[in-house]
Amino acid sequence: MKSTLTLIFLLILFKSASSQQDPQYSQYMFNSLVINPAYAGYRETNNMSLLHRDQWTGFDGAPKTQTLIADGAFGADKKIGLGISIISDKAGLNTKNSAHANYAYRLPVGEDARLAFGISFGLGQFSLNSPNANIQEEDDPNFGNKQTYFVPDARFGIHYSDAKFYAGLSATNLISNSIDYQQVGKNTIARQGRHYFLTAGYLFDLNPSFKLKPSILLREDTKGPTSLDVNSFVLVKETVWIGASYRTGVNLWKKTSWNSGAFSQNSLVGVVETFFLKNLRVGYSYDYSLADLGSYTNGTHEISLGVVLNPAKKSALLTPRYF
Repeated sequence: MKSTLTLIFLLILFKSASSQQDPQYSQYMFNSLVINPAYAGYRETNNMSLLHRDQWTGFDGAPKTQTLIADGAFGADKKIGLGISIISDKAGLNTKNSAHANYAYRLPVGEDARLAFGISFGLGQFSLNSPNANIQEEDDPNFGNKQTYFVPDARFGIHYSDAKFYAGLSATNLISNSIDYQQVGKNTIARQGRHYFLTAGYLFDLNPSFKLKPSILLREDTKGPTSLDVNSFVLVKETVWIGASYRTGVNLWKKTSWNSGAFSQNSLVGVVETFFLKNLRVGYSYDYSLADLGSYTNGTHEISLGVVLNPAKKSALLTPRYF
């Protein structure tokens, strides 16, 4: 049984590596810069966030992701959003390190409403640590040496927000997916599939102490099943977010589906984020996979830490940004 599960797990890793998936997050709703460059400067304060994701704990070689994000809004009218994102993502023998600079132009389109257009440029380092592979043919030319490649990348996004509603549309891997690689190894390791993200959410005031924020994320990579997140969060006394997400795969058009059995994307996510003082927030999420493999892992753990670098004299929670 253990060997069968290991084989299934390796097949999942191979599928992920072959289609070169962007890292997955469960707390993106607290900082959408990880998926949309137009989000830069949304909070109109200078912020820094750290995130660590440990996926499918209990299996050697399972994906692990570390992310550093910093952003802020600049200019007298806060029309310019700038940000950086640094990501380290490791799954099996594959390692991806990337850094992006983000720029957003934030147009006022009404009272407390902004329409932002964002673009991001960066560089990715892709490595296949072949010497660590357990292979039968030691003279296999595809193994034996660590392969490392550098690939440029660009992203684009649009983000609208007002006091009650937000929506965003973004695309990643705009350059790397278009490069005509001459080396087979580089094509396999470094070619990134284009990803598209559609997000939307609304804020309901239930009473002075509670707010409800339902939202969705639609993620499309054009190869596997479209990933759909349905989220619902409650904000308690402006200090604690408590919520849950249901993630599933949907086929918007006919294509090869991995969304069944051991390969199902279906999962449940529990999330909590709390504010400390006026410039510190801490979040934790736990993903439980509903796939056949889920009962044999310890789930996925994700922790985040956010800091406001220049908190105003008044608490930031008095004029909060809910999205």
